[in-house]
Formats: sequence, structure tokens, C-alpha cells
Amino acid sequence: MNQSTGSSLSNQDPLDLLRPECQTPADAVRWACVLEATAPKAGNVYPGRPFPDLSHSDFVTAAQLTASAIESTQALGFASWVLAAAQSVQSNCGSNVNLGILLLLGPLVECDRRHSVAHPSDPRTQSIWRDGMASVLTDVTAAESLLVFDAIRVANPGGMGTTETMDVNSPSPAEPVDLVAAMHLAQRRDRIARQYATGFSDLLDIVVPVVHDAIIDRGDVLGGIADAHLRLLASEPDSLIERKHGPEIAKQVRCMAAAVDLQSPSQREEFDRILRGNNEVFSQRCNPGTTADLIAAALYVLLRT
Repeated sequence: MNQSTGSSLSNQDPLDLLRPECQTPADAVRWACVLEATAPKAGNVYPGRPFPDLSHSDFVTAAQLTASAIESTQALGFASWVLAAAQSVQSNCGSNVNLGILLLLGPLVECDRRHSVAHPSDPRTQSIWRDGMASVLTDVTAAESLLVFDAIRVANPGGMGTTETMDVNSPSPAEPVDLVAAMHLAQRRDRIARQYATGFSDLLDIVVPVVHDAIIDRGDVLGGIADAHLRLLASEPDSLIERKHGPEIAKQVRCMAAAVDLQSPSQREEFDRILRGNNEVFSQRCNPGTTADLIAAALYVLLRT
């Protein structure tokens, strides 16, 4: 999906070197997840910067387990492999490593399987993804919705809260389960839910171009991912931080991200230090994980088109 603008159009796309390695959805999932986890994104896990309960190797393992789940469930819908991947990751890593990524990649992989992927220069590419995603989300059944709800419960993410209707924490919901309807209810507090509610237009129209432009501008995939993470975090509060710590902290992090000079290693390092908590600004870790999840999904789209 070539949506770069301005001077970026004349620059070589570093992703061109990786696209030949992504001949299948599973291949692209491996690459997208490992690249996202390896890039030095502020406040997130990357090589040499683990959390006490999570390391870079956990993300690499989760990427492989996710790709394997896709390969072993080719005849089934995305909900089946999302649940299989969540179970496998929880069993092998003992924690919620990549639930947000699974929820984003599920419909994207399904769309990829159903529709031919256009060449990056083909103007049909954007409409193929947009129309395909609308079709995938329309076709989600109650049975598939239950499988995704099960995957969320298996991963047991923090900060979910409860709702009066279609609560994911309820093992036997009284009302029919509708995944997309549930995501509509949650879209104001969760940017991943917003993708389901809007046909992934936020991802395709905003996140993908930001990631692509940053990679081309930097001339390096990992550096570009780190730049894109800061650009996205500066444009909108991270919804994981907002759920866990409240809107004021999330807004503070957004303002701090906007003030970071991308060309200043010391400013980037200081911002990363602050987000990791136990310091004079934040006593707790403020992990902009939703923004990172969206980048992984954007990389998948870019690697497959």
C-alpha cells in the first residue's frame, strides 16, 4: 500500500527487501510481529529492555506460535486461530504477550486469505483492503464471536473493566454474542475496538501511512518503526495507558511524546526511561502497548501489499 507523500515518494522503500520473504499470511505475521518487537520503541519491550514479567524472546516466541496457529487452521475462520494462538502463547509464555496484535491481525489475515492482494502501485489496493475488511466483519458469526471472547479471557488482559451487556468476562452471556457490536460499545475507550467498529479505517487511513512514511523517511525499518511509534503516540493518547492509568496520564504521555525531538537520542532515551516508571514523573510503568499493537498490524498490511 504505497501511500507515502511528499519527498518520501522519491526514496527507496526498505520494506521492499522483506516483501519477497512474506509469500503467505503466516510469513508476514512472523516478520511483522518480530520487527515490531525488535524496534526500540519508547516504553515498550525490545532487545535489552525487558519488563520484569516480559522479554523480547517472549514476543519472538509469540510470533512463531501465532504463525503456526494460522498455518494449522487454514480451513477455519480467523476466530479459531486467534483462540488457538492465545491458548498457545499463554501456555508457553505464561502471560498476555500479544492479545491486541491477535485481535488486529485476525480480520486482516482473513481478508488477505479471501481477496487477491494488489501490487503496491496498483490503485485498487486500498479499496481491496477496505471492502474486504467490511465483508469480513459483516460475516462474523455468534459462534466465532464466542471464540474471540474465549481468546480474550484466556489472555486475561489488564484494565478491561466490565460492561452491562456483552461483557467479555462473563463465561455464559445471557444475550447473543456479537463481536462487532461489542467492539462498537468499547470503541471510545479502546483503539483496537475502534478498528472493528470502523472497518479498520483508522488503521488503513492513519496508522499504515504514518508507519510507511516513517520507514521511508528514516531509510531503515527498525528506526522507522520507532519513529512511527513516537509520531502516533504524539497524535493521540494510547488507549492502554488510558485504561490502566486514566485519561490525564494518557494525555500527559501524549504531550511528552510530541515534545521529543526524533533526531535527539538523549531525548528519546529520557522519554523511554520515564515511561518505564519508578521515577520522578511516573511511579508506575506507562506502556503504550496499543500503539505498538497497531504498528504490528500496519506492518502486516505493508508487507503483504
